[in-house]
Amino acid sequence: MGVLAALLAIAAIPGSPGMVRNPAPFQKGMVLGIFSKTDPDYFRQTLGEIQKLGVDSVSLIVPKVQKDVHSTGFYDDPWITPTDESLRLAIREAHRRGMRIFLMPIVYLEHLGDGEWRGTIEPGDWGAWFDAYEKMITGYARLASEEQVEYFSVGSELCSTERMKSRWERVIRKVRRVFPGRITYSANWDHLEPVSFGSRLDFLGMNAYYEVGKDTASEPEAMVARWKEIQKGIRSWRKLNGDKPLVITEVGYPSRTGAGVDPWNYFGEGAPDPEAQRKCYEAFVTAWNGETMLSGVYFYLWWGEGGLQDRDYTPRGKPAQKVIESWYSGEGKIGRSSRLPEVKP
Repeated sequence: MGVLAALLAIAAIPGSPGMVRNPAPFQKGMVLGIFSKTDPDYFRQTLGEIQKLGVDSVSLIVPKVQKDVHSTGFYDDPWITPTDESLRLAIREAHRRGMRIFLMPIVYLEHLGDGEWRGTIEPGDWGAWFDAYEKMITGYARLASEEQVEYFSVGSELCSTERMKSRWERVIRKVRRVFPGRITYSANWDHLEPVSFGSRLDFLGMNAYYEVGKDTASEPEAMVARWKEIQKGIRSWRKLNGDKPLVITEVGYPSRTGAGVDPWNYFGEGAPDPEAQRKCYEAFVTAWNGETMLSGVYFYLWWGEGGLQDRDYTPRGKPAQKVIESWYSGEGKIGRSSRLPEVKP
C-alpha cells in the first residue's frame, strides 16, 4: 500500500479525528488552493498555516470544465481539477485538525467569447445540460457524504440558470438523498435577484467582489462607507430569499495597485502593492465586524509562495494575513446571531 493510500485508509477509520460533524456558529473560512496538488506534505503545511490564523472552515473549490457556453458535459483538466484522492486527503487532514470543510464544485469554461463566463452559459439543450450537471454534482455530494463534509454548494455563479426553479429543485433533491450536511448555492455579487430555489437551501451563499474602491478613495474609511451601502442591498436580497443565514463564500483582493477597483479581475494590471490589499481587507473586516446577518466568510485564496512582491490574491506572507488573524482570533466581534443548525451524524 502506498503512503497516500495508507493515510487515506487510516483517516477513514470510524471514530478517527476525521469524524468532524459539529459546525461552529460562524464559519471562519479560507479557500485552500488544491488544483493538481497530491502531496500529503502540502496539505499538512498549508492547513497548518491557515489554522494558525484562526481559520476553522476550509473551502475546497473543484473546477469542472465545460468546453464553451453552448456545450453540455463536463470533464477534468489535470492542471486545475483535483483528483478525488486529493480531495479526500485534504478533507481528512482538515478534519484531523478539527476544521470544517465546505466543498464547492464550479463550472470552468475552457473557451470564452466576448462577455462570456459561467454566468452566461446557454446550451443548445438545457435538459441535456442539467442531466450532465446533476450527475456531476451528485457525484461530489456522495464523496462529501462519505467524508462527512459539513457544507456543500450545489452551484456557483450560474446566473443564466437561476430562473429555472424546477430543474434546480430536482438537483437539490438528488443532492439531499446522498448528502446529509448543509447545502447552499453561491450567487454572484452583481446578480442579486431572488434565487428561485432559495427556499430549498439551508443558508444563502454569495461571492463579494464588489468594486469598493472604484468610485471613491481607496482608503479604508471610504471603502467601509461603500460597504455599508452595499450591505443595504444584500439585506434586501436576504429578505427576498427568506432571511436565511448568509455566508460569503468567496471574497478576496489581489496584492497590486487598484486592488479595490476591480477585485474580480484575475488579469488586472498594476505593480505589487501589499498595502493596497491590506486596506481592502481592513475595510471588509471593519464593515462586517459584528454584522448579525453574517454566518461565515471564506477569503480567497491560500495558494503559492506569496510575499511582498507577489501580485496575486493570496494573503500569505503579506500584511493582509495579520488582518485575518486579528479578526479570526477573536480580537474583534464576529456576527454570531445567525447560527446554522448543527449537522447530525
